[in-house]
Amino acid sequence: MSFFFIQMSDPQFGMFASRDAAPSDGSFPETELFEKAIAAANRLRPAFVVITGDLVQVPTDEKQHQELTRIAGLLDEDIPLKLVPGNADLGNTPTDESLSRFRNKFGRDYYSFDHENSHFTVVNSCLAFDPSEVPSEWEAELTFLTEDLAGAGESKHRILFMHHPLFGEDPTEADSHMSIPQAQRKELLNLAHETNVAAVFAGHWHRPHEVSAGDLMMVITGAVGYPIDGPSGLRIVKVYDDHLEHEYFGMDAIPDTVSM
Repeated sequence: MSFFFIQMSDPQFGMFASRDAAPSDGSFPETELFEKAIAAANRLRPAFVVITGDLVQVPTDEKQHQELTRIAGLLDEDIPLKLVPGNADLGNTPTDESLSRFRNKFGRDYYSFDHENSHFTVVNSCLAFDPSEVPSEWEAELTFLTEDLAGAGESKHRILFMHHPLFGEDPTEADSHMSIPQAQRKELLNLAHETNVAAVFAGHWHRPHEVSAGDLMMVITGAVGYPIDGPSGLRIVKVYDDHLEHEYFGMDAIPDTVSM
């Protein structure tokens, strides 16, 4: 059975202000963009919506959180919303404090779920990016991922959602702020290849990009909030029994319907 889902990334309430691109009245330019995206999801009726991290710019700012949750609450209640943590939510080096804050507000930071013929796993890539302050948390997540993906043998597709891309151009590229460092990247890539993961959908770059490593698709979705290159927008991903199709749409180019 075929279906589609919508990926959004980086609503990041407060980022326009951090770039001196917000009005002086304290309102959020992110509001209009996120409202458009949620309205599009309500119109298109996806199987679910996933937001791949950087929900707010400042994780201790209650006003940013309130606007995020207010608009997210406009999503029709019969469309599940899946959240993924980003580095703006947990810090570039997660701590016990930042993890507790996220978990208290949003629930689990890594988990999995099934829909129709596919298995989806949400990865807390911040733990992989820099586990130095919470090494046991990264070890626990890696154990979970190993067991979770190994147990998804009946699924037609295994798909990962995370904030940081595993890589941007090549799996052997040097470490940078743009992707998972090589040591943890190798662990995750080996696991993905061993368990036949079809695709990784990420954000973080605030611009769309895609590349592959063998049969693994590495798909980076632009920001639903502040764009760095290209328009703010969202990605529509179609899931068929034998393949995936996906396309990124700028906010003013989102289709009225999705045909399968």
